[in-house]
Amino acid sequence: MATEAILAVKKAEETAKVMLEEVAQFSKKTIEQATIKAEEEYKQIVLEANKEAEKIKKTAVSEGEAIAKPILEKGKAEAETLGNIEEQKLKEVTNVITERIVNKNGNS
Repeated sequence: MATEAILAVKKAEETAKVMLEEVAQFSKKTIEQATIKAEEEYKQIVLEANKEAEKIKKTAVSEGEAIAKPILEKGKAEAETLGNIEEQKLKEVTNVITERIVNKNGNS
């Protein structure tokens, strides 16, 4: 009877040892799979965040261009107006100088 009990305990210990090894392997494999899945999900999250950031950036650029367009057009129109004024003043000044030279030298 004692021998049977010792053998039963020994068998139980061996079974427990095998079970612990299997659990350890399963645990290791599960951790590896979880790590891989976490990395994949992280990459997916980053990818989606980058897409969303690009979308927001494009929207901001479009809105900025829409706001800037009338301002730029107004600036171009004012610059053109100033350019025309300068050209007119230049003609007036040229005419005044020409008149003074002609009057000084006597109706040449």
